[in-house]
Amino acid sequence: MKKFIITVQKSILATAVLTAMSAAYSGTESAEIAQLRQEVQELRAMLQQYVKQPVPTSSSPQVAVAAAPQATQTQAPKLNISKGGAEVSLYGYLRADASYQAKGASTMYNNISGVPLEHTAEEAQQKDRLHSTVNVTRLGLNFKTPTAAGDVGGKLEMDFFGGSTRDQFRIRHAYLTFDKWLIGQTWSTFIAPEYYPETIDAGTYVGGALQRSPLLRYSDNLSANTSFAVAIEDPKYTATSDPDNEMRLPALVGRLNHKFENGSLLSGRTFMAEKKTSNDEEWAWGVG
Repeated sequence: MKKFIITVQKSILATAVLTAMSAAYSGTESAEIAQLRQEVQELRAMLQQYVKQPVPTSSSPQVAVAAAPQATQTQAPKLNISKGGAEVSLYGYLRADASYQAKGASTMYNNISGVPLEHTAEEAQQKDRLHSTVNVTRLGLNFKTPTAAGDVGGKLEMDFFGGSTRDQFRIRHAYLTFDKWLIGQTWSTFIAPEYYPETIDAGTYVGGALQRSPLLRYSDNLSANTSFAVAIEDPKYTATSDPDNEMRLPALVGRLNHKFENGSLLSGRTFMAEKKTSNDEEWAWGVG
């Protein structure tokens, strides 16, 4: 009986000790939570105070902030060749063409008049062949220089697509521009290459004209979508192979271009020229 009483007393004492320790631990945890809440409130107050600060002035400490990169427009580098500010831009390309054909003309480009007729001796002598060339390689430059009267510009462009064999050096364009005037050699005013469809054939498609003439041209705009050009051109440039050519007067050429709101294009051209030989003399005209 005595042992049982002692055991019960020990159990009551242990329970009391555990209860006291639990109360002490609970009080410590509550104090730590209260301290954490106080620290969070202090941090929140500091953050709100920082946000409400005015924008730093020159006398206030500056905070460096990395700015987001901005997209900028850059221009192609230009070559200044004089102290006066002349600008020259070079351009061009190296082009190689090759074709293997069993029949057709003796050239790899459009030459429909050189295709032999059927059932002729020339057709019978045809053999398959490989054509290759780099004569369409082109090199050119544009330039512009300021003057007291305005900017003077020009173009010089060359390739190796000249002559009857299409493998000789030639000058394609060589002209000067001033205000609305152009003088030199370039596309005839009667030609509208900007309206031609794209083609890889350097001789262009059947019926296409690529005439470049020595000329004097004036061009201007009638409206935002309408422009015109008037020129006098050398008609003998296309008739140098005719020994009986006696043309003396320049050809008068005019052109009117219009662009519609939907993107469609319309071009009207006309010319008038003297056609004179030792046997006859006529006036020729044309429209396009």
